[in-house]
Amino acid sequence: MPINFFKHLADQNGDHILRIAPPEHLKEVVEGFYVCKAGYPEERELFFNDGYPVIALMQNKDENFSVNIDGHTKYVGNAWVCGGVLRNIYCEFERRFEDCLVIRFNAVTFFKLFDINEDSFQNRQVFDFTEIAGYGIEKFKEAYYSCTALEDRVKVIVDFLSGKMTVYSYPKLLIDIQNYIEREGILTVKDILDGYSVRLNYKWLERNFKKHLGISPQSYLLMRRFLNAYLDLDALTSKDLLEIAIDNGYYDDNHLIKDFRRFSGVTPKTYFNVPARVFNKAIDTVAL
Repeated sequence: MPINFFKHLADQNGDHILRIAPPEHLKEVVEGFYVCKAGYPEERELFFNDGYPVIALMQNKDENFSVNIDGHTKYVGNAWVCGGVLRNIYCEFERRFEDCLVIRFNAVTFFKLFDINEDSFQNRQVFDFTEIAGYGIEKFKEAYYSCTALEDRVKVIVDFLSGKMTVYSYPKLLIDIQNYIEREGILTVKDILDGYSVRLNYKWLERNFKKHLGISPQSYLLMRRFLNAYLDLDALTSKDLLEIAIDNGYYDDNHLIKDFRRFSGVTPKTYFNVPARVFNKAIDTVAL
């Protein structure tokens, strides 16, 4: 998703995003339906994922979304999937990214729902939904885009996902751990292992993260840490870079700069130093 999507998640039902709760029978699969109510005027924005796979449906049938991966443009159509660890991937807007409907899934159940391997996001992080949707996708898209009312579109999605529901087992504790990470913010693997009254060990945690989420617990926590630091930088507070780094669990500002380059391909100063932005000490003091 465009990285600025995540700063609106905390302000659900505000001016920028609308959340619709899933029906009871889908709550183990779908975290929520979201409508992006504010367009992003930038022609290019960093793409990111916070550990929850998403399927996004563009507002109009003829909208073809594209992403730039390491300098190469890839078109993913009007319905696309995003997940895993995204590095140096940017979305390219042909139109305002507005009224896009995003389905945010619980990773633990996402892979089972679409009958795909848990490592599906290892080599491709953004791709056309038709690649995993299976039988009935064309009928689904036809029904979806024939509707104009939001409630009708959500019903089409619910019916489609409900038809894919199967009985399968997974450790319920994983969803609890994901919620714990999101709630607490800055954590290490040791914090997770020590934070539960039930007995957890590292091998169990790593094995089940990779099996059911398709990612190691370390990579999951790295994504969450970077996202929190990015949102602090974007907020243009009075903090300097070192303060932001320490507040988000980095050893120092150089550690944050290296992580920023790893995920975006550039330093924080280069990324934020674009026309029509207002900067303060937090950005101006970032080293090249």
